[in-house]
Amino acid sequence: MSIFDKLFKSRRKRLYSIRETAFDDRKNLGNEYRSNILKNSISNHIWRNNQMNDFVNFIQEILADWVDSVNYLKIYKSYTMKKEDKKIR
Repeated sequence: MSIFDKLFKSRRKRLYSIRETAFDDRKNLGNEYRSNILKNSISNHIWRNNQMNDFVNFIQEILADWVDSVNYLKIYKSYTMKKEDKKIR
């Protein structure tokens, strides 16, 4: 059990949004960066240490939020898309 479990309750998937997009057939969604944005760019030596591993995972979530905020601004600027749409490249 990590110390960061249940820290970000706001990141849970909402049931309504899952049901609403269940039958979408979208192609070319891009890279799933939320889990590997720092994993590919940091040395394996750092990942072996448990404390550094937890810290890097925590920083990775913050970095992924920054990338998501850029995507949110793209949606906000486009007047033809729904504002709650999360599927943007």
